[in-house]
This record gives sequence, C-alpha cells and structure tokens, in this order.
Amino acid sequence: MVVVIIMCGIKLTQTFKLMKPNKRKRELLDATIERFKECVNAWISEIEQLGEYPTRKNVHSFAYKKIREQFKDLHSNVVQEAMNRAIEVYRAWLKTKGQKPVFTADVVSFKNVDVKIDRHFINVPLINKERVWLPMHVPKKLRKFLKMKHGRVQISKVDDEYYAQISFEVPEPKPYEPKGWLGVDIGINHIVVISDDKGKINKFYDNAIAWKKSVEYRRARLQFLKDKRTKKGAWRILKRLSHKEKNKMAYINHKIAKEIVELAKHYHYGIAIENLKGIRHHYNAKRHRKRLHKWAYGDLIDKIVYKAKLNGVPVVFVDPRNTSRTCSKCGYLVEKGVKGRWFRCPKCGFQLDRDLNAARNIAKRAFRLAPWGASSSQRRW
Repeated sequence: MVVVIIMCGIKLTQTFKLMKPNKRKRELLDATIERFKECVNAWISEIEQLGEYPTRKNVHSFAYKKIREQFKDLHSNVVQEAMNRAIEVYRAWLKTKGQKPVFTADVVSFKNVDVKIDRHFINVPLINKERVWLPMHVPKKLRKFLKMKHGRVQISKVDDEYYAQISFEVPEPKPYEPKGWLGVDIGINHIVVISDDKGKINKFYDNAIAWKKSVEYRRARLQFLKDKRTKKGAWRILKRLSHKEKNKMAYINHKIAKEIVELAKHYHYGIAIENLKGIRHHYNAKRHRKRLHKWAYGDLIDKIVYKAKLNGVPVVFVDPRNTSRTCSKCGYLVEKGVKGRWFRCPKCGFQLDRDLNAARNIAKRAFRLAPWGASSSQRRW
C-alpha cells in the first residue's frame, strides 16, 4: 500500500498597524468603511427578501445587479466581499434568531487580486475607484510574511487607528514521527487535562472555570430581568457581556493551545484528542452535553490543530468511549461506571484523578492507530 501525503499551505492571518495617514487618505478610508457597512446591510435586507437559506449562488443571482447599481462608488470585488460578509452575518443570526441582524463593524474587505504589497506598503482600491498606498509598521518578526503569497485583506478602524489584517499562505511542514502521545481530555471540573501514557506529563487547565461560572450566573440574572421587563437595557448588557466572554475564552484557548503544542514539540510527542463527532447523541449524552456547553471546545480544538500543523506536530482523534472507566495501568473496565472525581481500579488498586486517567487512556489509544501520521482530516467535529 502506498500512502501519499499531500502538503498544502496553511492560511495564517497577521495584523499590521498602518502609519497615520494624511487627511485625504483618512477621509477616503473612513468613507470606504462607511459605504462598506451600508453595502453589507443592503445585502442583508436583500437576503431577508430572498426568503431562502443564503448561499453565494442564490444571493448573487437574486440581488447583485441591484446592489451593484446602488454602490457604483465601490470596487466590484468589494461589493462581492460585502455580500460574503452579509451571508456570514445572516447565517449566524439564523442560529440564534435574536434581534434583526445589523452589520456595525468598522472594516472593509478586499480580495487578494485587488491588493498590492510592496515592502512595507499596501495598495488598496478605495471609494470612487481611487487606489492609495498605505505604509505599515512591520515588526522584524513579521517581515518574512511579506515575501509570501497573500490572500484576503481587511482594513479595520479601532479608536482612530487603522490596521490591516492580511492572510498569508504558509507552507505546512511535514509532521515528524512521534516518540509518544499527549492525550487531551475534555474535563468536567477542568477545561482540559493532558497526560502521556506513562504519566510523565500531567497538567490541568482549569484557571478560568470559576470566572466562567460567575459569568453564567450574571447572565442568568440579566436574562431573568430582561424576560420580566424589570430592567431597561438588560439586553444591551447581555450583548456586551457575551462579546467580552467570547473574546476572553478565545484568548484563553489561544494560550492553552500554544502551551500544549509547545509541550508536545519539546518532547517530540504527537497530540491525541477526543473525537467528539456525534457526542451529543452519545450513549451518555447528558454528561457530555454538560461538558461541551461549559466551554468553547470547538474553538480550542481548532486552535490546537492549527498550531500543531504550523509546528509539524502530528494530531490524531481517538474514540473517547470508556476512557474514564478504564484503568490506565492494567486496562480493566469498570462495568458500573465511576462515581465522583477519583478513579479506583477494583482489580489492581490503582488510583488517579478521573480526568487524568482518561487523558492517559486517550494517549494509549493513539498508539493503536495506523499509520501514526493519520492526518487531521480524521477529525470529525
């Protein structure tokens, strides 16, 4: 049997602060950003009239001519970028069915073909088809990216400062052959717990659980006030709280993923993660739903896989079934399940934290996968 590993690029987005533009360029940037917002919201209105689940094909066919006529001052590809952003916003709204979707971000997006990068300068088409060169602050560590092929570009305005978010295609290194595996278990009292099969590495990530619980309590109280109509503006506080919560979880996930990948790379280990596909309909679905709703695990696992790819660290996904009920020392399966947070093996007497025991079993199961280098496409989230 011949195993073919196709190496492809990874899209990595870097942020560059733009040098303070002169008055004319600043006016052009502000006007373009404002028109882009108007264009996105015009697309959202058309999607509502469409009355179907929005796709690029049906939305473009339904309203492109009308929107293009209305926004002649924007580059045609910028109008299409606005359409893509409107579809994203509307799809997100369909999941929650909250307030009517409105796009308010101070940003404008460009396709890669419309952007030129020359040293520390970026050239973009602004309103009325005017192209301008904008100088960027480029830290030494980011200079290498400007030599790579770039993708989409977004310019954002934050507190009267302008930033360019540029997507680059970074070559994906070939994964090394691991000496062992680092098991990652999604805990109940912890965000994640990691361990190798020999117990050489044991780490608990739970420093944000208390914060998350306090946020959930505050949200529940605000939701009660909002439902009872006893506090004006409660929904605004809820929205702001949700935004802050999401940002903080993303930051914590970034730190956890970075540390796990660096640890695996240091020991020349691979990373084994629970395969969570269909977990909500699992034989023990209630327990697993509690785990999944406690934290942004989808985002955390995406970050682990993404950072592992950048560092050539192999990642596999294993069946998590019975990992908490199996003794990681002798392999005995406790038939009646495990009560409490402490695992005790009735056969060999081995004792260990329940989540740590599961992490070691996940690491052990990774050894059974063949070939070792099963790609991250095995993931089924």
